[in-house]
Amino acid sequence: MGFFDYIFGSNAAYSSEMKAVSREQIRMFVSQSSVRTLDSKEEDAIEDALATARQDGKISLQKVDKTLQSLVSKRVISINDKKGVFTLFEQYFESR
Repeated sequence: MGFFDYIFGSNAAYSSEMKAVSREQIRMFVSQSSVRTLDSKEEDAIEDALATARQDGKISLQKVDKTLQSLVSKRVISINDKKGVFTLFEQYFESR
């Protein structure tokens, strides 16, 4: 990953297909993530950002990536935290 990918997000083309994800599911992904470095403040920040990013209860992987990258850019979470949480969303989207 290059410097600009770190700052501005990757150029990977994630799906823009919207899928239903409830706030409770977001909370579950964040709290059950294997990212042990997340503290409760970071979990709340991720949960709030993703819940706000949803449209009619739906969100796309593209929007999840962009939202998490925004938190990384603001230094709310680390790039490793983003990767851990994003992986859970990828798995969820692939199973639906």
